[in-house]
Amino acid sequence: MFRILVDEDMPRPTAGLLQSLGIDAIDLRDMGLKGATDAEVFEHAQKQRMIIISRDKEFGNILKYPLGTHHGIIWVNLPYTFIRHQILDAVERFFVEVERNRLANNLTILEVGRYRIRERSS
Repeated sequence: MFRILVDEDMPRPTAGLLQSLGIDAIDLRDMGLKGATDAEVFEHAQKQRMIIISRDKEFGNILKYPLGTHHGIIWVNLPYTFIRHQILDAVERFFVEVERNRLANNLTILEVGRYRIRERSS
């Protein structure tokens, strides 16, 4: 089983949505990490063995966060014109479709109508 750390750039209801899908998820704003830097968010997620879900494109940078150096990152690369319900719909669809066991230790890029998983090589 994995745990998800919801970054503060995700809609506030994201953690609740994930919980309704049977996923152990917590919003970092509920952990006293509101306003934390990316480095602080990353460090906390690694210590707690959590997968980060974020709209912050820095988390999609494999040079900064190489595959195999983290417990997993889901970069939600949707247009910034998307409103809350569009983001939540895309996230819900993704978690219903994806093989969840493939998320750990990999970079997953969620885009409009599709997702890609960059897996670390064995």
